[in-house]
Amino acid sequence: MKNLKYFPFARSRYFYGKLLTVDDFETEQKYMNDKRRMINRFLHGSGVVCGMHVVRVDDRTISVEMGLALDFAGREIVVDAPIIRKLDMIDGYDDTAGEDGYLYLCIEYAEQETEPVHSITGAGARGTGEVEYNKYAEGYRIFFTTQEPEHEGFTIANYYQDTKTVYWGNGIRIKQSLRRFLTAGGPAVLTVVVENMGQQQPVAFDYDLALTCLQHEGRDRLHVHFDEKEHPKAGRYRLEFPLTALDVQDAEGGAQVVSDSLKLLVGGKGITAQAAGGNLCRVSAGSADRAVMDQYYRTAMEDIVRNTYQQSIYLAKIALIKAGPSYYIESVENMPFRQYVFNGSLSAAMNDITLAELERLRTQSGASAPSALAPRAPAAPRNVSSGSVVINLGIGGTEGQRFFSPPLSHGLGLGSVHVGLGMGWNINDDAPVICGSPEIFDEEGGEVHAELAAKVDVTTGTFVIGLRLIAPTSARHVRVHWTAVRDSRESIHDREQRRLFIRPDVCELEVRETRYFQAVFENVSDQRVRWSVQEPQGGEIDENGMYTAPNTVGVYEIVAESAAHPELRASTYVVVRDPLQEEG
Repeated sequence: MKNLKYFPFARSRYFYGKLLTVDDFETEQKYMNDKRRMINRFLHGSGVVCGMHVVRVDDRTISVEMGLALDFAGREIVVDAPIIRKLDMIDGYDDTAGEDGYLYLCIEYAEQETEPVHSITGAGARGTGEVEYNKYAEGYRIFFTTQEPEHEGFTIANYYQDTKTVYWGNGIRIKQSLRRFLTAGGPAVLTVVVENMGQQQPVAFDYDLALTCLQHEGRDRLHVHFDEKEHPKAGRYRLEFPLTALDVQDAEGGAQVVSDSLKLLVGGKGITAQAAGGNLCRVSAGSADRAVMDQYYRTAMEDIVRNTYQQSIYLAKIALIKAGPSYYIESVENMPFRQYVFNGSLSAAMNDITLAELERLRTQSGASAPSALAPRAPAAPRNVSSGSVVINLGIGGTEGQRFFSPPLSHGLGLGSVHVGLGMGWNINDDAPVICGSPEIFDEEGGEVHAELAAKVDVTTGTFVIGLRLIAPTSARHVRVHWTAVRDSRESIHDREQRRLFIRPDVCELEVRETRYFQAVFENVSDQRVRWSVQEPQGGEIDENGMYTAPNTVGVYEIVAESAAHPELRASTYVVVRDPLQEEG
């Protein structure tokens, strides 16, 4: 099957007296194959459906068990009997063995012509000679490679997670993963995976990430540290760093490697190395799960149709040990890229397990089983958050000099919060922290004596920390620890009567004139608002309340709706006039 495109569909039309040629029969086969393969690919996906487990038989032999898979074009790959092979009997072994200390075992669809028959024409379709082949035998090909997949779209995780390699060299690889879609103000996790690909000496590294629309412990920078000696010896290490998404509206964010920040040590010696790249995400007020679904339905058709080049299924990652001129199997990791097809039978089994667990919980608690359609109880609002930020003092400072942090998100939503501050003697995590006047602890020998204050912006959920030196210092940095407490009166809003109205309540504009409208809330802590114009041709209004009148005169209704409480709505009216028409 050389043509891997499904479209356009065309089938033969038969009628009495039609002369049938080879092209007619090939069209018939292609039509039926393409329809089936399209359903396989679009409805089921690509990957292993069942079986194809790779087993180590001995030091130099593997076995691929029976199984079924669907490739990137929807073609079925059937292994109807176990495949037992010596490593050096598998294609690609001689070219790739030993290069990186491991090999990937792949499988792909293959077909070959079988049953040679006599051609009565005397010259077959392939040129001279009288021999043709009667059938195509569908099969497979297994082979070794050290190359990872060039395109990650065939993996399920690609739909919701952005994974990038930021460094690969000196026998190690560093990969970062971040969810593609995050909820504004919600938690997130950056995962760093370190793979030792045959490096015998202990590895350690540090590098910095610049965060956009994300924060780690109140800062827009994240320091990544790894020392192999601090972990049990393994070939793969996983680090996780908690993040918080800022309370922004539909913005692009990410974690990008800071240029020239990588410091790599191999065996305790510094190695010149550069890390680059990072992860991207989209932060929005809506559900991250819904965003994943919307993205899939919007882009899957284009991705599947466009990616018609050969993509293999990676069955196993095989680690090798060199012993003289030969290599031996150290370990076998099945399905390293999780290329599975989630079928209906497995889905039904998982559903039974979930229902049984719900029934067990119901029995233990003595309560009725929760309904899948019952609305979830709203999560209790967070009332306290904490973090720290390092303020840069340059080359030090003089008495009375002031320094400020960048805007920090406290993660407690909009409204009033109280921020308590404490200052560390230095930027180390184990340094003493002083809350209050530092002059009382002069005998401690602190490097920085300063006053601290915080300025809270109740409309954005952020705050800025200010520092004023009360004595000269030569320190270059100081770490400030903060604790934010939500005003208890904010929670009372939920029990009081809520109101929403718009200012101004009525206004007159000329055609194409703009005007800013303000949504005013009472007894509502979450003051996010959705703006709209009731009439289809009544002008435009953006998310900040900036309205642009249309070209047509008339009276138009502007609507404001609370994002947190959809039942809260308010409207106002705009009279649009055209001075030129009135003069005429």
